[in-house]
Amino acid sequence: MNKNNQILYRRLLGYIRPYKTKVTFAILAMIVSAATQPMMAAMMEPLLDGSFIAKDKTHIIWVPIALLSVFIIWGIADYLISVMTETVAQGAIATIRQQMYAKLHQLPLRIFDEQTPGYLISKISYDVAQVANALSEAWIILIRDSLVVFGLLCLLFWYSWELSLAILLIAPVVFFIVQKASQKMRHSSSALQDNMGELTHVLEEGIEGNREVKIYGAQKFENQRMEQTTQRVATNSIKIRRITALNVPLVQILAALALVLILYLAVALNSQESLSVGGFVTYITAMILIFEPVRQLTKVNPEIQKGLAAAESIFNLIDHPPEEDIGTQTLKEVQGEIEFKNLNFGFTPDKPFFTDFNLTIKARETIAIVGESGSGKTTLTNLIARFYNPQKGEILLDGVNIKDIKLNDLRKHIALVSQQVVLFNDTIKANVAYGEKQSEKDNEEGIINALSSSNAWEFVQQLPHTLAEPVGDGGSKLSGGQRQRIALARAFLKDASILILDEASSALDNQTEKKIQQAIERLAAERTTIIIAHRLSTVQNADRIIVMDKGRIVEEGTHKSLLKAKGHYAKLYLNLDNDTA
Repeated sequence: MNKNNQILYRRLLGYIRPYKTKVTFAILAMIVSAATQPMMAAMMEPLLDGSFIAKDKTHIIWVPIALLSVFIIWGIADYLISVMTETVAQGAIATIRQQMYAKLHQLPLRIFDEQTPGYLISKISYDVAQVANALSEAWIILIRDSLVVFGLLCLLFWYSWELSLAILLIAPVVFFIVQKASQKMRHSSSALQDNMGELTHVLEEGIEGNREVKIYGAQKFENQRMEQTTQRVATNSIKIRRITALNVPLVQILAALALVLILYLAVALNSQESLSVGGFVTYITAMILIFEPVRQLTKVNPEIQKGLAAAESIFNLIDHPPEEDIGTQTLKEVQGEIEFKNLNFGFTPDKPFFTDFNLTIKARETIAIVGESGSGKTTLTNLIARFYNPQKGEILLDGVNIKDIKLNDLRKHIALVSQQVVLFNDTIKANVAYGEKQSEKDNEEGIINALSSSNAWEFVQQLPHTLAEPVGDGGSKLSGGQRQRIALARAFLKDASILILDEASSALDNQTEKKIQQAIERLAAERTTIIIAHRLSTVQNADRIIVMDKGRIVEEGTHKSLLKAKGHYAKLYLNLDNDTA
């Protein structure tokens, strides 16, 4: 194992440090278990020479009892090893998964733009499962079976050092085989992890888009995509199995050659009365017993290599720099004035999307941002919430650069309702009182008020379990309009000073849209509200409408003044038939 692998494995084993007591007991049990192997071999001599040849009554009675006792001790020790190590491994795995999941919520939004959910899910599910054996079976085998081999070698050398030298002859060859297998195993394991991430991604897309697959008749295409992905998984799995399958028999064949040589020499020595019958059987028994731990030690290497490849992937995620948060200021009260000053931003720094962008939004002003797709509407609101950071310029909140404000404190004053409503597979009550408002779950009056303000209470109170009604995965038990009203209720309960509505009333029927529009007007009162408009009919009452095109403000004014100007806004209004933008 090279230096980098040693560092990686030591870090992995660091997760079992909180379980020092259990680890100590497990190691003690391993020492006891390892000691029983040479003891069983050593008992062959008194059993044969004392009981069968010499007919010694003491040997006849006590040797079988001693042998039985050794087997009982061995069984108890192995039970303790199994239970203790599994407890330690599962505790460590749970900690790794918790750290990875917590890190996901600290990562910059760019990571989620660049990597599909399937790849990230695969890291937490498949990759962590791969380190499980390295944290449970692998280190048991390394410690216990190494001790067994050492103990049996000592016994072999004790009985005949001349014969035992043959064993040492195969050691360099075995080491060479294991080393070569390790290199090939690591490469194939890394490739397999990438394949599993791709497999999870294809599965996720196929399941989430099952309606589109059926309506567009894409079953054949999806089946081919899955076939190609599973084939890559199978190919790398076979490579790993091939390496493992070849590694173990080669070592066993070498060990068998050594055994044949030793048997020949042992018979020759026995003819010279160097070994008694019992001593000869003890020696052969020890030789046979040493085969299994040697085999296990050669098998453990592939598991370690798979675990190390997975650990590298896991630690790359855990070690990824979190969102930049250099702010030190907290804001107790927020008026809600937002100012963009000479802002430059691009998803690639050498290609800025916003250049010297300037905009001031007054406190408690309701502004609408409209424009064609790709004009920068949503990106602008993402910058306010610091999902992205500008390359140049400032964004000020009540005159304070948002970079100087603690990230959590900044977002505490922002509520977001988007077209793609996110509801969690929980009750209506839990979804309204989500996040920092979890403590208000028992405050039914506040939740009902929020639902009433969002025009959601009228349908919630008709549900069988009202507030305790499960919404299903992603709100699947509710209609689109109902989901959006629940999201608005969440924003009402948060009562933030800044409200961002990202196409929150799009793709709805007119009656539902009217109810949501009424709720939005109530929610927008007495707070700074930014509406990204999908339907221009929803922004007519905004204090100001900002018209954007390719990262620039091309017009601004009221609905009436912009229509009168017959510019970009008027064209959007007419071309989209007063319906979409």
